[in-house]
Amino acid sequence: MPKKEDKTHFQYPNNLIIKVVSLEDAIKLQYSNGIECTPENLANTEIKDFTYHLQSILNQYIEDFYTDIEDRIENKFFIETDGENKKKYIGMLFLSDQSHQENLTRKLALLAYEITHSVITQRDILSTAPTNQNSPEDEEFITEQSEKFINKKSGKSIKHPFIVSLETDDKKQSKAEILVSGQYSAPTFKTPKPTPIDGYAIPAGYDEHGNTVSLYNIDSNNRVSSTPFTLTSNHTDHIMTLASAKVNNHILYYTGERLENPKGPTKQKTYTLSTLSITSNDNPYKNFQLQSS
Repeated sequence: MPKKEDKTHFQYPNNLIIKVVSLEDAIKLQYSNGIECTPENLANTEIKDFTYHLQSILNQYIEDFYTDIEDRIENKFFIETDGENKKKYIGMLFLSDQSHQENLTRKLALLAYEITHSVITQRDILSTAPTNQNSPEDEEFITEQSEKFINKKSGKSIKHPFIVSLETDDKKQSKAEILVSGQYSAPTFKTPKPTPIDGYAIPAGYDEHGNTVSLYNIDSNNRVSSTPFTLTSNHTDHIMTLASAKVNNHILYYTGERLENPKGPTKQKTYTLSTLSITSNDNPYKNFQLQSS
């Protein structure tokens, strides 16, 4: 006769960092002989994805700043059938096999809270923000990881909202939690600063309707480039100056700005013309040589 197995209530693990709790019931009805579940919340993929990603970030923090700790952060997922979050799908992160790590657990919980707060667009006015003073290194870590998180999610909608709750045992302040709903923050791309440019060139052509001029650049060795580059021009006198130089075989001196787009597949560069003038006859670049292609 098989031995009867004693079953106990589920116990939250020690060193619990955060709980991620669904707002919708995962259990639809509970009978004496079974449970009817809501299929889309039975294994809430949004909670799992969020928990896994936050786990990776916190493990990275331990690797960077707590190199003497060998064990890492673990996760668990379950549906609570009784208690504060009855019928809710729950994910959790905790520090495994570590005794007397209350300070580190609290540190990781606050870090998780701040990163969560940084990556969502909708701020819950009922959430209580915990008090925390981060070091410059921690602030840099939070900023870097939040940016990576935001870039990964890229403004994705959150179909099944959930709450991220800090589980630190702090009697001095009320429980801190934050609502994750709506959508994740969209990435913000920094506008690159333009680089000043100037040099000597011979005219190639212009597009009056497109407001652009094309120039063959002359390098410091008095050689002319084999292909022209195009600059945007917002002044009609630039075209007149270029036309005059082309007719009279004059050399031009130009100033402007180069803008490089780091997000483009080939780091595309664009040029804007500021000034364009015909050089004097004693210009050192008047005896230029054509560069072979």
